[in-house]
Amino acid sequence: MKFFKTLMFITFSIVIAAACTKDEAPAPTPKATSISTKTPVGATLYSEIETGGTITLGNDNLTITERGICWGETTNPTTATNKKITTSNSNTFDLTLTGLKENQIYYLKAYFVAGSVTFYGDQKQLTTAKKPSEVSFLPSAGNNKSWVIQPVFSNEFNYDGKTADFTTNWQDRFFNGWTGALPTVYSASQSTITGGELVYKATIEKKSTGDIIRTGIVTSKTKVGYPMYMEARVKISESSLASAVWMLSEDSTQEIDNLEAYGDKTNDYYSKRLHLSHHVFIRTPFQDYQPSGLETYYADGKGTQWANDYHNYGVLWLDPFTLKYYVDGVLVRTTPINQIDPNNYAGGTGLTKDMYLIISAASQPWRQSQGINYFTDPSVLDDARSTMRVDWIRVYKPE
Repeated sequence: MKFFKTLMFITFSIVIAAACTKDEAPAPTPKATSISTKTPVGATLYSEIETGGTITLGNDNLTITERGICWGETTNPTTATNKKITTSNSNTFDLTLTGLKENQIYYLKAYFVAGSVTFYGDQKQLTTAKKPSEVSFLPSAGNNKSWVIQPVFSNEFNYDGKTADFTTNWQDRFFNGWTGALPTVYSASQSTITGGELVYKATIEKKSTGDIIRTGIVTSKTKVGYPMYMEARVKISESSLASAVWMLSEDSTQEIDNLEAYGDKTNDYYSKRLHLSHHVFIRTPFQDYQPSGLETYYADGKGTQWANDYHNYGVLWLDPFTLKYYVDGVLVRTTPINQIDPNNYAGGTGLTKDMYLIISAASQPWRQSQGINYFTDPSVLDDARSTMRVDWIRVYKPE
């Protein structure tokens, strides 16, 4: 009997203990919802960063109403600094931040909003890349140097009218006042700056002394020397007139023609070619050397008619005997050294004289000898076809 009582007591005690343990079990530990920031990486463009966030749900039953990334140039950014919201409802999301500065440290945090509270993830940082050079295709500028744009010789034409943005460094005439080779007459009235472009138009005028073609010309106020790279973005006219971007020394004895083109698309030969050349002159008695081979008339082999669109035309004047021509960033011609001054007009020194920059449109007498009558040519009479447009001109030097 004693044994039975003892057994009953032990069993009862176990039951009581078990009941007490069940009733007094601790509540589950609360687990808060959290977010982590994805390691940022540089995107394709220097001004972009790719990042994102990962939300780990807890048992706090939060209702998330917004997810995104915040960032800034100083530590601990918040959504009040800068933010970008994802449209994804996923707890793992990716975002690309755009419009950033080059070579700048940015601090980033993923975040989410629940109710009236914003929760932040860990902070990450990344330095954006340097902006790639517009002329990265050029040869090296030298040890610890780069090709740097020269504002005094460059113009974006991002304004309307010939304001101080134009007149500070440019003049609405030939640099020495020359008005052109007849029948061309250069006039300020034939060029305008509108819609972010320098625009030339041609006008035919009947004169008792002989008919003329009024066209536009602008030149830089100062001269530039080598080493330099000059590039212009141009939509040449669809006419038989020459659309030209060139350089000339003050004494008119050395000339470099970056662009000389004839865009009349009814002429299958010239409309598909760019004249990339230079001149060396003796003025008294007059003598003119210019490379004359077919290689000076560049065609891209694709049948491109250059007047159909804007293109970038550039020339690298690296030293007195180095001229390299580029079209849309591609090297298309290097003038052989023995074609720079084979007649020794420059005394064996090559192209050494500083030059003015010139943008012009003109008739050319040698084309008249080919049978072109500029005064009856439909491509000249049609205002739309005779219009030349220059988006910008830029000059770079190694610094």
